[in-house]
Amino acid sequence: MASRMVVTVSSNKGGCGKTTTAVHLAAGLANAGHQVLLADLDKQGHCATFLGRDPAPRLYDLLVKERPLAELIVEARPRLHLLAGNSESLVAQDFARLRNAQADLLERAIVEKAIGYDYVVFDTPPQGLLQECAIYSADVLITPAPVDYPGMDGAAQFVLLAQRIQERERLPAPRLFVLPMFVDRRTSEARYNLEALQERFGEWVLEAVPVRTRMREAIAEGETIFDYAPGDDIADIYTGLCRTIAALRTDAAHSDAAQSDAAQSDAACTEGKG
Repeated sequence: MASRMVVTVSSNKGGCGKTTTAVHLAAGLANAGHQVLLADLDKQGHCATFLGRDPAPRLYDLLVKERPLAELIVEARPRLHLLAGNSESLVAQDFARLRNAQADLLERAIVEKAIGYDYVVFDTPPQGLLQECAIYSADVLITPAPVDYPGMDGAAQFVLLAQRIQERERLPAPRLFVLPMFVDRRTSEARYNLEALQERFGEWVLEAVPVRTRMREAIAEGETIFDYAPGDDIADIYTGLCRTIAALRTDAAHSDAAQSDAAQSDAACTEGKG
């Protein structure tokens, strides 16, 4: 298999379903047997509450107090570990800026230390240094986009930000997906905006997540939709998203293996000629 994959869930708009998506991606991958680290970079600390845990200054402890990552994570579900955040995450971001932190801040502090994990999932704030660092580290970017003007504009702004960071840091392009959120196909506005989103972003657009009361109920109970209503269509949609991400990691593993075989073959040919 490929080494661990970093998936960053982000948008330039709050309230767009970032945490819902990050939590369900992490939980779905864990349900499929993968080892997952979910890192909450947002000051609201909602990853913890969505999983029935209390927000905590663990990101602050990591970046400011420089405590070891292994001491700060908790098992929120089997195979799913959480690095929680709270309002102190904003202080940690300001502290990092004062220390002239670079774009690889989270790469060094979290990704490189996440030994034994198949996936690292970042839930980001809608702007700021931590968001940019999570984009820098990402192999895959997912931007949730509610099918209204602010949500679609937030996704468009995020795509431009990601492209600027990619060019500035001379990074290979990560795989980018746009996830339509809170879609009510009974309304003409939602149908029209969904079509507009698909026209603008094409094959980047994933299967739309509908608006459902059961999702709100699950969040209120500190449960995922997989726990609360496993037969709901949203559970199927997020399971499909997890399969898409897992397939990318498998493809990356095959590509790495092919490149390794080619390099060994080239070395053998060179040695034979010598």
